[in-house]
Amino acid sequence: DQSIYKPRLALPEDFDNVMTFMCDAFYKDDPTMVNIGLNKQEPASSLLQIMYNEIREGMTLIVEEEEDECIVGAVVNAGSCPWDPDKFVEFARCCECGPARDVIEFDAYVTGKPNLWERYCVLKIFECSYLAVRPDFRNRGIARKLVLDSWYLARDCGYRLFRIDCNNRYIARIAEGFGWKQVCIIPFHEYVRDGQRVFQHIKEPHTDVQIYVDQVLFCKDYCPPYKTCEKITSAPKICGKNN
Repeated sequence: DQSIYKPRLALPEDFDNVMTFMCDAFYKDDPTMVNIGLNKQEPASSLLQIMYNEIREGMTLIVEEEEDECIVGAVVNAGSCPWDPDKFVEFARCCECGPARDVIEFDAYVTGKPNLWERYCVLKIFECSYLAVRPDFRNRGIARKLVLDSWYLARDCGYRLFRIDCNNRYIARIAEGFGWKQVCIIPFHEYVRDGQRVFQHIKEPHTDVQIYVDQVLFCKDYCPPYKTCEKITSAPKICGKNN
């Protein structure tokens, strides 16, 4: 029953558990890590630091197993600003070398490629940065629920634009199912550094990054983004005592 999986905000006391979960459930299966050949290694400290900094922004959602309250799904959300790509490139060049540096620089490239801040005239974008579900809990609608509740969180926090970068074909289907706009596709095999392809271990079906966005500001009331509101009911007018 999908209804029993109810995401909640990760509190500061959850942050370490979220990191432990993501180290196991995210990095081992993430297509970027797989396609560059890092999925069987422990993630570099710089990658963990970037993720932890985003978790500390306080917009991470988790789903827990009912019996033992172990995390079985998580999505790390963060605000994305125009200067972030340059900031991450500088961080990568100061702190890393080899494939880990390539991963950070690729993520920075993906973040900046569609130039969404200028295109949509916003200074900060709500971004689903990392999404993972424990293998034995997949295909139960948890990922979809985490993405949907992230959209609600973006709306409730006052963001005008919601973004999700789908390097996973199954997550791309979720975004497509909600009717969100695909603004950019970045094939892994086209990303090169010094004339050499960076991703040498590309595995089907996750061969590209598909970037989807949704303009949260233009959605009304509590209607989910995957439905079309046929009628919006206004609040009843309250007459004063003297009327």
